[in-house]
Amino acid sequence: MGRWQKTQEKPTVILDTAHNREGLVYTMKQLLEEDFENLHMVFGVVNDKDLDSIIGIMPKKATYYFCKPNIPRGMDAKTLQLYFTQKDFVGMAYNSVNEAYKSALIQANSKDTIYVGGSTFVVAEII
Repeated sequence: MGRWQKTQEKPTVILDTAHNREGLVYTMKQLLEEDFENLHMVFGVVNDKDLDSIIGIMPKKATYYFCKPNIPRGMDAKTLQLYFTQKDFVGMAYNSVNEAYKSALIQANSKDTIYVGGSTFVVAEII
């Protein structure tokens, strides 16, 4: 569970626990091969994540729903949002993983894809 796990269709929801550069390179390549109209990224990380090492592989043509996993090490969603939006990504910060996920479900249409990831802890809150 949690490794490229499709939990829903129309919109497609994909959960993936890839959380380091190597895993995210593979996962983002696979994600961008999916057939979708719009991409929604529910994304959260831990405080010690080297964002510079992953920012270049994250899709810019997406709407981000930044969230903090509910653990002490979770990176603040507004800090994550600021880092990404300064690099021309689009997204909002949410108070919780579930709030971010619910917002993505509301915003997505039936031809869209929602990706949930960035941290095992984020995926665990949805599973």
